[in-house]
Formats: sequence, C-alpha cells, structure tokens
Amino acid sequence: MTTSPRFRRLRRAGFAAQAIVILGLPFLRIGGESALRFDVASLSLLALGARVQIDELFLVLAITLAGTFAFALATLLLGRAWCGWGCPQTALGEVTRRFAPLQAKRGRDAVLSAVALAAVSAVVAANLLWYFVSPYDFAARLARGGLGPVLGGAWAVLGAILFLDLAFLRHRFCATVCPYAKLQGALFDRKTLTIAYDARRDADCVECRKCVRVCPTGIDIRRGLQMECIACAECVDACGPIMARLGKRNLVGYAWGEPGGGRRLLRSATVALAALTAACTGLAAAAISARSELDLAAASVPGISARRTPDGRTANAYDVSLTNRGRAPLELDLALSAGGERGALVPDAVRLAPGEHRRVRVLAAVRLPDGAGPQEAELVAEARGRREVRTSRRVTFVPPDPEPKR
Repeated sequence: MTTSPRFRRLRRAGFAAQAIVILGLPFLRIGGESALRFDVASLSLLALGARVQIDELFLVLAITLAGTFAFALATLLLGRAWCGWGCPQTALGEVTRRFAPLQAKRGRDAVLSAVALAAVSAVVAANLLWYFVSPYDFAARLARGGLGPVLGGAWAVLGAILFLDLAFLRHRFCATVCPYAKLQGALFDRKTLTIAYDARRDADCVECRKCVRVCPTGIDIRRGLQMECIACAECVDACGPIMARLGKRNLVGYAWGEPGGGRRLLRSATVALAALTAACTGLAAAAISARSELDLAAASVPGISARRTPDGRTANAYDVSLTNRGRAPLELDLALSAGGERGALVPDAVRLAPGEHRRVRVLAAVRLPDGAGPQEAELVAEARGRREVRTSRRVTFVPPDPEPKR
C-alpha cells in the first residue's frame, strides 16, 4: 500500500544519477581524448577509446538501427517509462519545479526565478556543446573571451531555447510537441505497462482530485489511457495516502494494459523487435571486431603513364589514401611487390597523427622481365613497431607502352 511519495523519490534519485553521467561524461578522458564526443574538425565520433570516422557509415547505421529497435521494444514493453523516468525534459522540469512557470511569479520571486532558470539553461546548453567541443577547450576559450561567433552563437541560441522551454512550456512540450508521444499510439498494445486508474473500483474514489492537481501534463488519469500521460507516477503517489487512510488499496498504479491484467512479455511484436535488435547488435559487433585501426585505399594516377627508369625498372604512380582511426600516432612503412619482385617506393614511409586522413602520391619502381604484361601487385602499409596494425590493397602494376617501331 503506497503511503508516501516513493516513486517521486526514486525518480529524483534517477535524475540525479543521470545528471552526474551527462554532465560528467564530457570531462572523462580515455587515451587523452573525450570519452564521448563528435569531433567536428575531423568529422569523427570519439566513443570510449575508439574513433569512428564519418566514412564508416555502415558501423554507425548498424548501431543506430540496434538502438532504434531496442527503444521500440522498450516502449512496447514498458510504455512511456522513458518519458517519466529518463527523459532530460522531464528531469529538467523536476529540477526547476519551484522556479516555474515564470508567468505565475511576481516581483522579486519572478526575478530570482528568471535568474535561476537562465543559469540552468546556460549550463545545460554548454553541456550539449561539450559533446562537440572539449569542455576543457570550451572553458579556456570562455576564460579568454574567445568562444567566437559560431560556438558563442550556438551557446546563446541553445540557452535561449532552453530558457523559454523551462520558463513557459515545460511538460506542455511532452503533451503537444514531442513526436514520441504520437508514436506511442502505434507501439502500444493491450499488454504494455501503463499507469492506469482501476475503473472497477470507481465507487471508492472520493473525488479529492489530487491525482489531477499533481499531474504535470494536466490530465485526469480517471479517464483512461491518454497520449499526454508521461508515466511519471505522480498520480500514484498522490492517491496512495488518501486510500491508505480509508484502509483501501490504491486506485491508481502500474498495470499491464489495464488493472488486473496479467503480464505477458513474449508476444509476436516483442519477439520480432527483440530479434531485430539482436540481429542489428550482432551486425554492429561484427563490424566493430572486423574494424581496422588503419585504412588504406590506392588507385593509379590518371594521366601519368608507366615509364622505364634509367636503371631498367618500371615505374607506376599511385594515389594512396591513408586514415589513422586510432588514438595514437602511426609511423607507417610502405611496401609494394609485383611479379614476385619487391619494388622501391618514394616515399616509403608516412607519419599519421591520431584521426588523420592523408592522401599521398607514391612512385613505385619494380624490375619486370622483358615482355611482361600487367601484374597484380600488393601495396602494404604497416605501423613501425606494431605488426598487428597492418593492411594491404591489391593494385595493378602495368608495363610501359611498347616503343613504336622505326
């Protein structure tokens, strides 16, 4: 029997943990880089020690699909638990509850509330930017007044949007604008976990309307499941003490579909979504395990024909693209072999900084037997002192055009 606002306490504890993670994660460093950040300069995602380049779209797509299907599965099973227990919009609304709505404040209270909301908005807006710009760089640039028009403008715009949201919209955003609220109608079924009013015991309701007054979105839970409900359980905490004084069970609570309904997790829709989530997760795991720290691509240079060198070797030119996907610099040795012969390369070594992509024109010279035709060649790039960081590509090594007969 619920006699105290235990759900509110649990939600606040969850929001506090969420704030620690979201605010603190940008400051955490792994291998000298942010634990989670999209680096705009190199167009790469830094995630828990790995660097994912923007051209690795297959990996990003697999992870995105796995997350999307997992979120849909969680919604089908747990309803809008995310909205009430995990959404930052709800968390910010809970944190700033005493300062809003701003239009209801007067005099000194209005000024203090506006200042508090502005401070929260500024910190949250900065935190969003820290997932694109290192917070250490952000703080250093802010201290010397050098955020610049792009970063400073983004901070101002995001802060203003958040301030207006917290001051005037708050949970009305959840009830009217949020696309997830619209999506729940397509994902819910008769066994989805919801917060419901037990209409079978309607005679026990004393019409105190506490469940209505505490609802952040302003709905009456007694009218059944509604799109605006964010499953925050405020109505559960409000009704519990009233019913407890009457010696009766709570009229409002979590239910699988409807009060008295049994839990059935294995349903056709949940099995299908679980299978899709597992398949995409496996695909992402396979892509991550097969991912190389070094990427190599090579192609013959158009317009530059093969030629014979003074010492009798054949020279071909290639445009070689090298990408360091790791967190450490790489000293690369380049080698090429064709027709069983090892060639001489200029340049034969390249240094790459972490995350660097470089295109290098390489001249390769190989001694081929007279009359030899095009040869399949192997171009190899290997990190000096790290034999495990090695990759190769097949290229075609062609002889020079025969000299015209006189």
